[in-house]
Amino acid sequence: MKMIWILTLFIANAFAEESFLSWQELEKNFAIVSPHSKILSHVQCFFDQYGEKNFKLSPVENPEFYNRCEATPEITMNKKRVFAVVDYTVNSREQRMFLIDRVTGKISTMAVAHGRYQAGFFNRTLDEKKNTVRDIKYYSNTVNSMASSSGFFISGQDYEADDFGRSLVIHGLEKDINDNACERDVVVHKHFLVTKKKVYMSSSGCLMVSPRLIDHVIDLLRGKKGDDLKLESGGALIFIYGPREEQWKEGTCPGAFTPVQ
Repeated sequence: MKMIWILTLFIANAFAEESFLSWQELEKNFAIVSPHSKILSHVQCFFDQYGEKNFKLSPVENPEFYNRCEATPEITMNKKRVFAVVDYTVNSREQRMFLIDRVTGKISTMAVAHGRYQAGFFNRTLDEKKNTVRDIKYYSNTVNSMASSSGFFISGQDYEADDFGRSLVIHGLEKDINDNACERDVVVHKHFLVTKKKVYMSSSGCLMVSPRLIDHVIDLLRGKKGDDLKLESGGALIFIYGPREEQWKEGTCPGAFTPVQ
């Protein structure tokens, strides 16, 4: 009887620790760090409508990326406590990446780079079809476009990249919007020209953060992986908010989703 009581207490405590704050409370906290509180209404919509869904991963043509992009044909969100928001409607001089803890309400804020598209690495003039280090205007889902994509993603495994060290795979969930992210090698990684508060360089489409913060970001968001590097399960939700999403009605998430039934 005593053992049953201890087990019951353990389960109750574990459940209490994962008790999520209301979305109203989270929005109140988010309003302190971001002028766009509407963003969380789209995240809430995704959790409500797609939080338990499986999504089919897009096939990849480059065999180099097979193990981390397509080893498991479907992915679902297995980490629901923490999610990430990236607000590309503000410029790179702002802390526009947010890691939000649904249990404590704590929000980690940091700078993050965006893709340069057809601009050079240090291009600072906003010409036709060019993104500057400061501002992003053009998005793409095309391989080799060097552009960012917006919308909803689920994080995958972490791995050691040759150029940037520890990196985090992200899987786009929206057909023709961001579903080529993995094959495009669009990942979360560090760069010495990104600090916690400012970005000094554009990326090739990746989410680049400060080297001091990369472990913090990946540890919170990553999915599980096996010894053979094959994806076992997805991690957390990542929502990249751009001009397309800015037009969405509050409380909606009309993305180009094709969840597995």
